[in-house]
Amino acid sequence: MKTINLNTGSGVKVTIFPDGQPHVNLQDVQEGDEVKVICSITDTSKLLQLLELSDAIDNLFARKKILVIPYLMAARYDRLMQHGDSIDLKVVANLVNMCGFEKVFLFDVHSEVSLLLIKNAIGITNESLVKAYDKPDAVLICPDAGASKKVGKYFGWNSNIKEIVYCSKNRDLATGKLTLEILEPEQCTNKNCVIIDDICDGGGTFLAIAEKIQPAHMTLIVTHGIFSKGFDTLQKYFQQIIVSDSLYKTYDSPIVKVLNHYQ
Repeated sequence: MKTINLNTGSGVKVTIFPDGQPHVNLQDVQEGDEVKVICSITDTSKLLQLLELSDAIDNLFARKKILVIPYLMAARYDRLMQHGDSIDLKVVANLVNMCGFEKVFLFDVHSEVSLLLIKNAIGITNESLVKAYDKPDAVLICPDAGASKKVGKYFGWNSNIKEIVYCSKNRDLATGKLTLEILEPEQCTNKNCVIIDDICDGGGTFLAIAEKIQPAHMTLIVTHGIFSKGFDTLQKYFQQIIVSDSLYKTYDSPIVKVLNHYQ
């Protein structure tokens, strides 16, 4: 099977014209080849590259066997939230479906709706990230209702996790203002604590938690590390951040440990 990695440029030449238009050219695919494509859909340019790559494979009469999407743009906008909204995940899913891959693997995708909207989709869990945590007798802090759906698996994947503390979180969609309450903050005092979630954008939720507790050690495990506000504030509260390479980024922080899956 031939592997084409749009994250690294392996097996494909990508040209960006002055007006921003991407163009792809396949390097080593022949008629009848089975093809695996890896593409983190991080922005509209990368999405268009994937669509063009799909077309190039068709033009060579090769077989589109597997598509791996480590990061799926728009997974957070999976429903109507305000009057007049677009459902962004539906739009992106329809475009991915146009490619016609036999199997589509999604890595710890934010919304389970993605697995319904994208044809032939298969979910990959964050098990490898959870297993990488090595602090004993730890308290798992569940940041919101979405994360609570997965906590049962975490205890089975990592025996270092012994207890759980839940949070109640609400966000005003119009203003973006966050309100968060830790239900039993005293359970975290002088203990190893770990927060596990799928995405860290600016880190506001995790900082709101960290400011309310007094742990012995604090770890953040996130599958998709956007870190749009950098690490200066995060480093004041967290001693370790474990993240995958799903966005194919480098992180300028001594506390970040990247687990490589797709490079």
